[in-house]
Amino acid sequence: MFINNQIHILKRRNEMKKIFAWPKEIYLFWIVDFILGLELIGSVLLIFFRDWGGLNQTQTQMLQSWFTLWIFILEIPTGVFGDVVGKKKSVLIGYILTIIGTITYSIVPNIWLFLLSEFIFAAGIAFISGSKEAWMYGIAEKYNIQSEFKQIYATAKTFNIIGMIVASVIFIYINTLLPVQQIFRLGIFTNLLVILLLGFLIKPAQGGKKKRKPTEVAKEAFQLLKSNITLRKLAIYTGLLGSTSYFVIWLYQQALRVLSVDDIAFGEYRIVLLGSQLLVLRLFPILFKKLGLKKVLILIAIIVGLGFIIGGVLHNTIGILFVLAFSGGLGLQVSTLVSDNVNNEIEEDQRSTVLSFVNMARRLMLTVFNPVIGFLVDTKGVFIAFTVLGVISLLAIFFKPKIISK
Repeated sequence: MFINNQIHILKRRNEMKKIFAWPKEIYLFWIVDFILGLELIGSVLLIFFRDWGGLNQTQTQMLQSWFTLWIFILEIPTGVFGDVVGKKKSVLIGYILTIIGTITYSIVPNIWLFLLSEFIFAAGIAFISGSKEAWMYGIAEKYNIQSEFKQIYATAKTFNIIGMIVASVIFIYINTLLPVQQIFRLGIFTNLLVILLLGFLIKPAQGGKKKRKPTEVAKEAFQLLKSNITLRKLAIYTGLLGSTSYFVIWLYQQALRVLSVDDIAFGEYRIVLLGSQLLVLRLFPILFKKLGLKKVLILIAIIVGLGFIIGGVLHNTIGILFVLAFSGGLGLQVSTLVSDNVNNEIEEDQRSTVLSFVNMARRLMLTVFNPVIGFLVDTKGVFIAFTVLGVISLLAIFFKPKIISK
């Protein structure tokens, strides 16, 4: 017992030392993700789109379908841009476009302005998607710590979630002090700070490499995805669960309203969603080591699916907590949990493009699912929508990869 305690103490000491042993660029990425989490829009989605914007759920999800469609269209060109021109430039352009989209979105509640703003947001997300993760992975390769990337990436997500928890607490106190469009505009300042940090303090991961033709990069990336069954299955698996869990963010507030829960409680319930994600990021890497990837991927799909189904059947706040804690808390972090496996399959000079291909699976699914789920909520109710999302989530079991190459 004494020896076991000493071993445990030594492990904890090594972990504490490791916290302070990362390259400064890694710390800066973590700070950036924390700052990005401070945006308050997540706590006011229903208030912004339905109360201020005057949209029903179908219109709101159609708007999101328009958004994901444009990300789908722009994903590969911007991914190639990141590989050919530079991942840093791609990410910075993305955050600049996000600021522009935030400004145009919050001028007046007008559907045409909303469509324009969603297009701008989509372009911004497309420039960031793939390139930011690839940039971070490139930094890890630069310092020969790519074997630790799963921990690095999970820590970045953890800081982002902590930022969102802080934002949710802030919302509880300021939701009656500012109009919802002004709360939305606060995102301008967080994105501006991120641009300054990334632009001036973190250098591109690799320099002096031979420039390649965009068509050559895209072709090689597509061939890799075509020939690599592991990568294809991971793309579909994460796409399915990422798509269904995405609706937790959009529907839990509507479910709370159906149950006559006061809007001020949105922030408190959001903290449950975010806290669950922190637990997932802490616990599931341990499960991966003990049970193996195949078993854990099956377990994840079952938990996400059952969380939705229980929420749909119970039709009360306990059921909503199941949806938030299990379907949202676990489902929203699936891509983070398997990110190391995905990156291990890709060469550095193709990484942005291939990750963009992988992300396209989720974008395409969301383009289809958004209007369907929105219409389902308006016609059958949000709890029926939860049940349908649960069944769809269970389908991910059939797309788990059989073998993960090391």
